[in-house]
Amino acid sequence: MREDVMRIRLAPAAAALLLACGKSDAPDAKTPALSSTAAPSAIAGRAGCPATGRWAQCSILYRLDREGLAPRLDSTAKPEEKRLTAQSFVVKIGRFATLDVFVYADSIARKTDAARLDTTEFVNGTAPQTMRRERTLIVNNNLVALLTSLDARQRERVSDALMAGAPQPPAP
Repeated sequence: MREDVMRIRLAPAAAALLLACGKSDAPDAKTPALSSTAAPSAIAGRAGCPATGRWAQCSILYRLDREGLAPRLDSTAKPEEKRLTAQSFVVKIGRFATLDVFVYADSIARKTDAARLDTTEFVNGTAPQTMRRERTLIVNNNLVALLTSLDARQRERVSDALMAGAPQPPAP
């Protein structure tokens, strides 16, 4: 009786193992293979989102998604920060966190505009928040992002994802 129970419990695992081992390593004839000279958009992770070395909306969403944060673009929301003038959008992360994102043409424009911010109102991604519950300031290349979240782990993950840098163009 005990052996029968063990066989019943192990049968699904054995079937899955057989199916996994039965797959061929050869590429599907219907799927085109990527060459070593892949287009920049393939490297950035999404079609139409070229890897230029600068942040774009699509590369930000892709990077947050790769981090497992399940970002959702909120097309109806406006960023809280009124002192910054760049192209902006709001991303919802989880149930309560929001990320106000400002994307500039280059890092010089970002530096000029970000100088308007009072940095004492913000903390970086790894610094603990105080009782004032400061927003997290993330600055990288042509990007300024302001995260509103009380979850220290989430703040760190968002900061790490964006501080890793924008997708770079392929080497010549």
